[in-house]
Amino acid sequence: MSDELSEVLHTIHIQAQRLEALLGEEALILKSARDADQLEAVVQQKMDLVQHLELLEIRRRQLTSATNKDDDALWQASLTILSRCQALNAQAGADISTQARYGKRALEILGASNNDTPIYSAGGETLGPLGGQQLGKA
Repeated sequence: MSDELSEVLHTIHIQAQRLEALLGEEALILKSARDADQLEAVVQQKMDLVQHLELLEIRRRQLTSATNKDDDALWQASLTILSRCQALNAQAGADISTQARYGKRALEILGASNNDTPIYSAGGETLGPLGGQQLGKA
């Protein structure tokens, strides 16, 4: 195996471990309903890591096609980590979806979803009204 392929595989393994740790951090933030800014920072780091891993995978494929070696133990360990990352990411997506549904339903129940009730961004700008139903009638 070439030195460059070994280096790429090692880097993939390290980045996969970082991604797994970051996904664990994201899960904790989602479960504890911590700061949205902190969640946004973690999501951005996650996207950057995934993009970096994609570039490394392209290079790994180039190198393995040249050397015809693709059965390295480090590569298999990296695949195992990345499989866990995929499951963690799917769970984070499900958690976000559930929280969004709860938030939407809470707004509907509180009547904040009437067409003339505006929604505001974190910066205080008006984003527009929501559609919805009234809580009840007397």
